[in-house]
Amino acid sequence: MSKEGVQLAIKKIAEDLLALAAVILEDDTISVNNKVGRNTLRDSALRGDLETKISQVNGNDPVIKALFNHYVVFLEWTRPPKYKKKPPISVLKDWASKNGIPTDADTLWAISYAIWRDGHKGRPIFATIDRELDGLFFDDWAGRLYGAIVDNLDNFFNKW
Repeated sequence: MSKEGVQLAIKKIAEDLLALAAVILEDDTISVNNKVGRNTLRDSALRGDLETKISQVNGNDPVIKALFNHYVVFLEWTRPPKYKKKPPISVLKDWASKNGIPTDADTLWAISYAIWRDGHKGRPIFATIDRELDGLFFDDWAGRLYGAIVDNLDNFFNKW
């Protein structure tokens, strides 16, 4: 496979990864917040800030990274009721504002307290991405990569 072909394949895989992450955040079976009964990730800042980054390790092996906002770990994690400290109200302000919820201290404190008191069920974002990526690899990418390698070998041996 030519260097340009490899770069195109890597770029396609990165694009597929980004599209897959967006689809998962829109999937109600994964992204519904059980407390409010609706998908709160569909139009979230988490979805809007998704990106991929391609880098080279030792100048050879490509690495594709999916970049998420830092708070995705809190969405993934099932927080037990009354776990440690309440979330700081400062981290809730932007979220409340975006969702039309008053941002006064009393309201934000009540939300923080409810999160602490009730906990919340995690949403399997990364587990779903991992499972779906396996499917994409075996159903799509592996065949394309194999075809490109075989074509490259055919071209090499047909020169003789």
